[in-house]
Amino acid sequence: AARLAVRLSAQYPDYWPETIRALIVHSAEWTPTMRAQIEEQAGFRDRYAYLRRFGYGVPSYERAVASAQSHLALVTQSTLQPYERANGRKKFKDCHFYALPWPRASLEDLGETLVRLKVTLSYFIEPNPGVSASMNPQRYQSFGLRFELRRPLETRENFVKRANVLEREHVKERLPAAGDENGWTFGVRSISAGSLHCDEWVGPAATLANRDILCIKPIAGWWRDRASKTIAEQDARYALVVTLQTQDETVELHTLIQQVVNAEIGIEIPIRTDE
Repeated sequence: AARLAVRLSAQYPDYWPETIRALIVHSAEWTPTMRAQIEEQAGFRDRYAYLRRFGYGVPSYERAVASAQSHLALVTQSTLQPYERANGRKKFKDCHFYALPWPRASLEDLGETLVRLKVTLSYFIEPNPGVSASMNPQRYQSFGLRFELRRPLETRENFVKRANVLEREHVKERLPAAGDENGWTFGVRSISAGSLHCDEWVGPAATLANRDILCIKPIAGWWRDRASKTIAEQDARYALVVTLQTQDETVELHTLIQQVVNAEIGIEIPIRTDE
C-alpha cells in the first residue's frame, strides 16, 4: 500500500493525502470468492461483518489511474466547516451538494441495463485526547462526514430538505416516501465509525438517471462540544471519488458525460444545516 501511495502521489502531485487514500481504497476489488460471500448475506449488518474481515479488497494502480470509456471517475477534494457556535448554541454548519453530470436521456434509454455506482469518502480525524476508541465514535472523532445520494423518487427540493433541516418550514416536517435504498452493498446505516467510507450501488441505469445529486454532510464530533470557537469552528478537508461503470462496452459513458459537463466534475453548494 505504501508503494502504491508513493506512485499515485508522483502521478498526482496536487492531490492531498486524503485523496490518495481515497483512490487506493476506491481501486480495490474483492476476489470472486470474497464478493460471493458478501453478496450471500441478506442484511446490511451481516455484510458489514465481512467488510471487517476482507476490507475493501485488493487495490490496483491501474484501476486507480485509469478512466476507460465505460468506466468514468470523478475526483474532488474540498474543505468545509462542520460546526459553528451561534447565540450560545452548537450547530452543524456546511453541507456540500454535488450535481452529478449524468446523461439522463442516455441512462433512461439504457433502461434495465445494470450500472455500478461506487462512492468513496476520505478524511482524517483528530482523536479526542484521553478518550478510548472503543467508546462512542462521536466522542472519539474530532468531526465526522457522511455521503448520501438522492433517492429514486425524491425531488431535488425534498432531498435538500432531508439533508438540511433549516430548509424545512417545520423542523419535524415529514417528507414523502422517495423510493427505497435497495442496491447498496452496505447501506448508510452500516457506517458507524471511521474516517473512510466506501460503498457501491448496482441497479438499472434508468433508476440512476434521477439520482443525480450527492450530499456530503457532517455528523457529531468532539470539536463541536468545545467552548473555544477556534476549535469548534475549524475547517475540515475531505476527498470524494465517484465512479460509474457498465459492463456494456458499447456504451461510452465517458463521452456522454463529457458532453454534459465539459470537464467540470461537480457543483458545490454550501448549505447551512442545523441539528
